[in-house]
Amino acid sequence: MLHLAQSAIERIAQQVNRVGQYVPQELNIRNVLLFCVLSLLCLGSVMVVSASMPYAEYMYDQPMYYATRHLVYMVAGLVAAIVAYNIRLERWFENTVILWLGTALLLLLVLLIGNDVNGSKRWLSFPGFTVQPSEIAKFAMAVFTADYVVRRADEVRQNYKGFLRLGGPILSMVILIMAEPDLGATAVIVCTMIGIFFLAGAPLVYFAIVAGMVLAGIGFLIAVEPYRLQRLMSFSNPWEDPLGTGYQLSQSLMAFGRGEWFGTGLGHSIQKLSYLPEAHTDFMLAVLAEELGFVGICTVFGLSFLMLFCCMRIGHRALKNMHLRAGYLAYAIAIIFFLQICVNAGMNMGLLPTKGLTLPFISYGGTSLLVCAFMIGVMFKIERDTRDMYQEPKQSV
Repeated sequence: MLHLAQSAIERIAQQVNRVGQYVPQELNIRNVLLFCVLSLLCLGSVMVVSASMPYAEYMYDQPMYYATRHLVYMVAGLVAAIVAYNIRLERWFENTVILWLGTALLLLLVLLIGNDVNGSKRWLSFPGFTVQPSEIAKFAMAVFTADYVVRRADEVRQNYKGFLRLGGPILSMVILIMAEPDLGATAVIVCTMIGIFFLAGAPLVYFAIVAGMVLAGIGFLIAVEPYRLQRLMSFSNPWEDPLGTGYQLSQSLMAFGRGEWFGTGLGHSIQKLSYLPEAHTDFMLAVLAEELGFVGICTVFGLSFLMLFCCMRIGHRALKNMHLRAGYLAYAIAIIFFLQICVNAGMNMGLLPTKGLTLPFISYGGTSLLVCAFMIGVMFKIERDTRDMYQEPKQSV
């Protein structure tokens, strides 16, 4: 099994290198990543203005309310990225326990004093802004897992103890996040952990066991909460109850249908006029599809997956140069972005049930945008610090 896992990792690395051969050598991967992120931010800002104006005018009598806040979050995100870039990578891996405990404390505070919105407690309110700790938990557990698979490399590759030892921290996070409840963030954290274990060479049989446990857990969560079963069933046929459980998805599909090839034109969306609830958040992609059409969707996906390729390329080079923790962290960040892109696109297109996951750098969302910018700052730091082969520090005689 170990040989199978290692061969799979080698195949992934070969595919990344093969794609990289078509990229001009003089083209700096850092510049490509920066171009993708800035392009997505610019496109997302334009769409936030377009999608949020009718709702903001109705709710606050200020058409630019969400646009202004989004601009503030973008500036804060730039500051967060700069701060992340100036933090030594070793400091993250030296304080994984503190990072885990601090995140768990924030999640506990959410349950105690958090805001209750639509039956969920996911936000902590501060003067002028809110914080969603489950977004922070994604990065915190990525750092924790990346450090863990290096410290416990033998256990991860040879026996089941590697999974069991990490079970405590992961389970504590999952319980706290599911108590909010936030199934989307839980799925991202668990899948990220599984992906890093796979890259670290864990035996494939353990993935089957974990997959069985995850499926059993999802089945239990669906059974104890009837609304989750309704969501699961409504996405398969939203037209059965288009004014009830299938309302959001049916309106989203109408937006995609109206967009056709080139869209109805920027600002000409009909669904954002209170037909699609809070269209500037989770269903931003539907408004984008309606106004910019298939060409706009391809542009967003092209930039997003080029960004993912850059992150994977940086992670691969870090592992190749023996910067193992940094390499696994880069892959973990790429997995987080990949899952959010796929889940958000899937729920907008009716391929997946509705989940509260934003589209990175496109959707409106304060904490999500800040955390995404922070992770990009960490990615740039990894790119800078892992260009050369790792060398053991010299021992003084």
